[in-house]
Amino acid sequence: MIETFQRHWPQEVILHVYWQEQEPEITADNIVYHELYTVQPLLKDWVAAHSNEKYRGWREDRGKYVWKNDGVKFSHKVFAQTHRIRNSTADIILYSDADTEYTARPDLEYLSEICPVDSLCTFFDRPKFRDETGFYMHNPQHPRAKQWADRLEEIYLSGEVWTYEKDRAADQYTMAFGRDSFKDCKQMDLMRYHDGVDLKDPVPTSPLSKFLNHLKGDKKNQ
Repeated sequence: MIETFQRHWPQEVILHVYWQEQEPEITADNIVYHELYTVQPLLKDWVAAHSNEKYRGWREDRGKYVWKNDGVKFSHKVFAQTHRIRNSTADIILYSDADTEYTARPDLEYLSEICPVDSLCTFFDRPKFRDETGFYMHNPQHPRAKQWADRLEEIYLSGEVWTYEKDRAADQYTMAFGRDSFKDCKQMDLMRYHDGVDLKDPVPTSPLSKFLNHLKGDKKNQ
């Protein structure tokens, strides 16, 4: 993702990269690195306190690992976003998973269009699967942005994430349940905004596909 960001994004856009274990070696004036556990020490403590495999995707009822239930793994992308929300001076934050590649110069006008100043966040809320979490946008200048960040972290730090017995997929549901606390705020659901997007994997069938590709699942091996 870092390489394709350098290739296609304008120089004035800053990429903030959150890393663990091994710091990326690519350097540029518009790339800023953050060691996630250093900037989010509460996350580090929480992860250490949840070393049992049941918190890391092991389903005893199925006798196997289920990635959707790996709340510890998913917590990292959430806390990266909350740190950025609290500390950003930008008008828009676009979150991309590390397995995202940019394929062309992004349409900045379109990105501003789908993340208007009066909207808290932008997402794909899929009818069955809830939020596509490899792509998210935030408005850090929104009056309730900091509360939004607090709520997302609370889901993990309070243990609420382990209470979702009906919808046990930590990946999709924690962002969606967090948003449900802000129904009084305008939110931009791209499933409603765009016609004809795929109900399971919406990004490739949306205008975002003109400049980014999320290589999730089997796409990593293509």
